[in-house]
Amino acid sequence: MMNKKNNLFILAIGVLLLVLSYEYDSAISAFFRAVNVPILDPILRVVTNFAFVIAVMLMLPCAILYKKNKKILAYFAAAFIVSIIAAFIIKLIVLRQRPIQEFNFPFTQIVDYSFPSMHTMAAFALVPLLAYFFHKQKYYWLAFAVLVAFTRIYFGFHFLSDVIFGAAAGYFIGEFVISFHEDGKTK
Repeated sequence: MMNKKNNLFILAIGVLLLVLSYEYDSAISAFFRAVNVPILDPILRVVTNFAFVIAVMLMLPCAILYKKNKKILAYFAAAFIVSIIAAFIIKLIVLRQRPIQEFNFPFTQIVDYSFPSMHTMAAFALVPLLAYFFHKQKYYWLAFAVLVAFTRIYFGFHFLSDVIFGAAAGYFIGEFVISFHEDGKTK
């Protein structure tokens, strides 16, 4: 877990990036509409699939940790669920339209808003836990979360600011959940 000074630094960088990214959202979206790499599309479509994100970042680690300590799974579930609920609520407050209008939300039409990226928020909420419990692979988990965030912009589902906010908010949700684990260990 990071200390408060590092968290404040990360928060300040996140706010700065969010403000800057908001300024360039349209230009970045236009860039990705004009440029694509068809050979990478099948791979990136798998990575951007929410079921794949859940399988790689939630189910696989939980299966590995299950025998070690079943209580740890509650932290993963909490980070994931809190990030989804928070993203859902923020989407309903902000009501920002997606960069692409022809996108249809699977199964329901109720929440088809862009800000924040729920995929990114959920992935980054799990990163602190994954880095904590799988310390040797922490850069793999971070790289995977960044790739998930990239795919959301690449396919036009989100603006850069949606992804940056989702990453920062998700990260802090994960850090918050880890703090409960740390508090429980010290008692």
